[in-house]
Formats: sequence, structure tokens, C-alpha cells
Amino acid sequence: MSWPTFWTKKRSWQSFLLKPLSSLVCFIADRRYTKFIKSKPVFVADTKIIVVGNIVVGGSGKTPFILWLGKVLKKEGITFGIVSRGYGGKNKQGAVLVTENSNPNEVGDEPVLLAKKLQCLVAVSTKRQQAVQLLNQYCKEGEKLDVIIADDGLQHYEMPRDIEVIIFDGKRGLGNNQCLPAGPLRESVKRLVSAKYIVSNGPCEDSRIDDISIVKLTTMTLKPSCYRQVKAPENSLPLNAFEGKSCYAIAGIGNPSRFFSSLDLLGVKAEAKPFADHKAYQEKDFNWKQDDKPLLMTEKDAVKCTQFAQDDWWYLEIVPSCSNELASKLVAELKRARKLF
Repeated sequence: MSWPTFWTKKRSWQSFLLKPLSSLVCFIADRRYTKFIKSKPVFVADTKIIVVGNIVVGGSGKTPFILWLGKVLKKEGITFGIVSRGYGGKNKQGAVLVTENSNPNEVGDEPVLLAKKLQCLVAVSTKRQQAVQLLNQYCKEGEKLDVIIADDGLQHYEMPRDIEVIIFDGKRGLGNNQCLPAGPLRESVKRLVSAKYIVSNGPCEDSRIDDISIVKLTTMTLKPSCYRQVKAPENSLPLNAFEGKSCYAIAGIGNPSRFFSSLDLLGVKAEAKPFADHKAYQEKDFNWKQDDKPLLMTEKDAVKCTQFAQDDWWYLEIVPSCSNELASKLVAELKRARKLF
């Protein structure tokens, strides 16, 4: 989601008026986490679980990180599956298995994208423990997943976890450092102290994160690789294909400005049109496009537009990357004996 302007200001009258509610949100969140730490989990999975989440609302880069992590695990021969709430989807049937051909309007755009890119088992459910159980049921006889990656769910304390990775947008950081609704935080910044892995999506511009956390901050980079045709992704164009050209650009992601900035750096003269995060696109949503200017979008948007995409619709493919040091640490920890929170 796009942040209201006052979430980025140190002082504002809006945050001042909302401070009592903000303090209550922080208090409840801290109490839930303390209870989680002190209590034994009701549900214990047979498989190690790594949670990739954030303490702020809006796009932080969880999906790119999971794509990077999945490729690291595949390279190491570690079998894995992914569970997600399926945010933006309409599924109310309990746990559902997701494939690259699933309807993103039913199961969510990110799960479909992850299934397509990583070719692994993906399950969605509002209750993630049901999704975990479903993944294990779908394993072939005699086989077992080594790891389950939980897409989001940092605050989903019904689910145990072996490892937590907290992701945040390097540019937006912690905003005004206040909890909802006065600021963007889902829980207080004290939560960073508990994290063993903290990843900044892009260079970190918020020095407070380094001051609060007790672990070394890792930076994730997102490098554009090419443009791919929405209706036929096997067709690609080089990064300079739209340089100096006038195009339309849409983004229904947590932080649309990040995508539009990427196009600007590539020399695209884009007429930007942001949509709500997880927007369930329909063909009529593009009736405003009356001329022959190309339409550019993110890959997450593209999975929801495949069925009605026109020939001049393209998405920007991004390759996420983190340090070899982080990869080595995560792989080593996942291979060690379990120690649940």
C-alpha cells in the first residue's frame, strides 16, 4: 500500500491525534509476541519453517527475497515448499494447492508468481498451519520437504518457526517510527532486536535500523534483466527497448513509486498509473488505453493480466540478489538440528 504523507514525517498533527491508538496497537503487539515466546506452540510442523515477513505495512520486498532464497535452496539440493495467506485472493475453501495455472484472483497473485518462477509446491490458506499440513500431504511417498517458507506471517503466532527474516524497504525504512494508525509499524521497533536476519530492499537510508538491530544488516538488490511480453513471456526485449519512448506504466504493488523509478532510470518516458496493492485486474480496467503506446507493468501485475493482455503489454523482469554470506548462513542454519522458537 502507498503510505500517507504523514507516516514519513517526524511530527505531524495527524500522528499526534492518532498517538493513543498507536500506543494501544504497539502494546497489544508486544504482548502477543511475549506470549508467543513464553508459550509452547499449539501446532508443531514436521518440517523446518522460515518466516519471511515485515514489521511495516506496504511493500517491502518479501516476494523477491523468497525468489532469491528459493534459488539458493535449489542449488543446495534442499527441497522446499511455500505457504501464504493468499492475500488479494477470494479463496474461502481452506488450504488450497497453487500452481502456475491457478487463478490469481482466487488464490492471490504472489503465490501464483512464486509457483511459476520456482516450480515448487505452494499452498494458501488464511490459517497457515493448514497450508503447511497440505504441503506435507502432497509430498510423494517416502519423500519429505526439508523446508517450508512462510510468505509473510511474522505476526501469525499460531505458526511456529525455526528462522525469521525481517524485510523492509530501504528507502522508506521505519517511516515516522510509530505504530498504526499514526505510522506504518505493525509492532514496535523493539521487534527488530529479536530478528536474526534483517534485509533491506535496496540501500538502507534509515540509520535507526542499524542502531536498533543487533545483527548485521544485509542489502538485497533488484536488477532489471529484460522486458517480457505479458501474453507470451518467452518473447523478450532488451532493457533499452523503450528508452526515450513514451509508454504507459501501471503498478498494483505495495510501493508503486519504486517500479516507476526503475522505468525512469531505464530512460522510459512513462505515464504512471498506480493501482491498489493486489489489484484484481479486469479487461475493463484498461479501457483508458486508447492509443498505440506500449503498456509496461511489474511481473506481479502481469500474472493477473495474461488472459486479456494485448501484444504491446510488457512486464519488467527483475532478478533479486543477496550476499553469498547471507546464503551460506541461512543454508547452514537450515541444515542444523531444529530449535523452535
